[in-house]
Amino acid sequence: YGDAFTTAGEAMKHAIEIMDAPDFESKASWRLDCQSEGIGIYYKDLPEGRYFTGRCKIGVSAKDLTSDLWNHLDMIHLWNENIKTAKVLYKLTDHVDLTTYSTNDITIIQSRDFVTARCLREHNHGLIIAGRSVKLNEIPEVKTATRAILHLGVARSTPDPEDPFHSCIYDYVVCMDLKGLLFKGAVNKVMGKIVCQDIMLVRNHGNNDLRKQLHPN
Repeated sequence: YGDAFTTAGEAMKHAIEIMDAPDFESKASWRLDCQSEGIGIYYKDLPEGRYFTGRCKIGVSAKDLTSDLWNHLDMIHLWNENIKTAKVLYKLTDHVDLTTYSTNDITIIQSRDFVTARCLREHNHGLIIAGRSVKLNEIPEVKTATRAILHLGVARSTPDPEDPFHSCIYDYVVCMDLKGLLFKGAVNKVMGKIVCQDIMLVRNHGNNDLRKQLHPN
């Protein structure tokens, strides 16, 4: 799985390049797509496709949120209604793995599935999970879902300066090619709302499920 290992590293490098750029914080070169429940979704068009990003505050530590997203991928369908199944296929190291997940039908987009290499790294006080699609012959396409391509998927959790032990700032970045018979313009109109919903689902999971588990009193 050498190619997958390399892909995971490239995804992390790309994630850091995007998030370390001055315009990521200011959003000077990003455009507002939509807003809902205190979350603003921005987009930028790059050669690979349209990148979407959003941010929110979540009531658990950066370490606890990242640990849950990294170590309990197979449980994500229990709290994220957009996900049908998800699991780790192979654990290459403590910080690199191969995963697969499939989505439920969402608005005009029917079920998609992805095979991705993920990498976990600490950078600038934040914990970053970055992923990108890979090809694995032993994971063939299925009739119930269209195999899509994840150019980049990033979840970064940074300690909240106001309460670093019980709160974090969560950033999400994603760019994908959904493949299939979909018009690009139609997909772009709904993707921002889907990204916003994904962020809200992570926030709800952190503020409710995780917080109750970690701080029952």
